[in-house]
Formats: sequence, C-alpha cells, structure tokens
Amino acid sequence: MAAHQSTRMVAGATIALLHAALFYGLLHMHARSSAEPSTPAVVRFVGEVTERVEWQPPEVDLVPPEIVASAPQLPPMVMPLARPAERAISLPAQPARSVEPTPARQPDRSAPVEVSSVEYLREPAPRYPPQSRRLREQGLVVLRVLIDEAGKARRIEIQSSSGYARLDAAAREAVERAAFRPYIENGAPRQALVLIPIEFSLQRGSA
Repeated sequence: MAAHQSTRMVAGATIALLHAALFYGLLHMHARSSAEPSTPAVVRFVGEVTERVEWQPPEVDLVPPEIVASAPQLPPMVMPLARPAERAISLPAQPARSVEPTPARQPDRSAPVEVSSVEYLREPAPRYPPQSRRLREQGLVVLRVLIDEAGKARRIEIQSSSGYARLDAAAREAVERAAFRPYIENGAPRQALVLIPIEFSLQRGSA
C-alpha cells in the first residue's frame, strides 16, 4: 500500500514538472518572438492568371448591297457653228508664155577627129640608123600623130614600139619632117588623129 502511494506521488511530481517545463517553454518562445525582428517577405511575380475564354466572331447579318444602275455620264454635245460659204475668187488667166526653142548644140570643133588615113604633101622619109644596120636591128614602129589645122604634126606618140630605141627615134624624126594636108570637115579644117606605121627591114646581102 505504501509502495502504491509512493508511485502515485512520483507520477504526480513528474506531471507537475512537465507542466512547469511546458509553461516555461511557452513563455520563453513568446519572449523570443517579440524580441526578434520580423523577416522581410519575398514577392515573386508569376503573371496574371485569367480565365481562358474562347473568341467567337460577332454575328453579322449578311445583306447583299443594293445595286443601283445609273446611266453613264456623256459629255455635252457641242454642235459646230456653220462657217459662212467662202466666196470663190476668180483670177484673171495668165497669158501663155512663148517658149523659145533651144538652139541645136554645135559640135566641139576644137576636139580632134580620129581618121583612118591622111593625105601627104611630103611623105615621111625614114633614115636607117647606121648602128642599127650593123647590128641587124629591124622592126615595125606605129606612131599616133595629132595633125593640126595647118597640116603639121603637133604631137607624136609611140603606139607600138619596134623593140629598138634607135629605130623608134628614127621613125619619129621622119614624121616630124613630113607635111600633111589638113583634114577638112564641112568646109573647115579640123585637128585629126591618125596612126602612121613605119617599117625598118634589111634585105639579104645588104651591108
């Protein structure tokens, strides 16, 4: 019996100590919470959360537009003013001008006339060059000669050479010494062009 009471006393004392310790702890915690400064709060922006609403197009009454036909605007017509009739003016007739006939063109009598032959008053007398005779040179010389109105050889050209200068020169000298009858046309003398051949040949046995 005494042991049971002792146990109850120990249990009561223990409970009393626990209550005292709990009360002390509460007082101590309240004192610390009032003495310590408050911790600053941290605010983090996470965006505005709104409720998702599906978009629906507004209802529109489709009414076809009214088509109004209008006549095209034409520019006003401008009537041209009537021009007064022009008076015809008659001019006096001009007298016809007489056209004088053009005189016939006279032939140029200064230009020489080409003829096939001429008449001699003194025929050419060619002299055979002695050196050409020794060298046995021979050949035909054709001269183109201009004969003036007086019958003289005014210009002498070699149309065809004999091949030897001495024979060609002897032929020219012979024509220069000759005398010709002037060429007459319509009763008037004119210059004439003629070809004169002169041949140089050696006979066999001639020295």
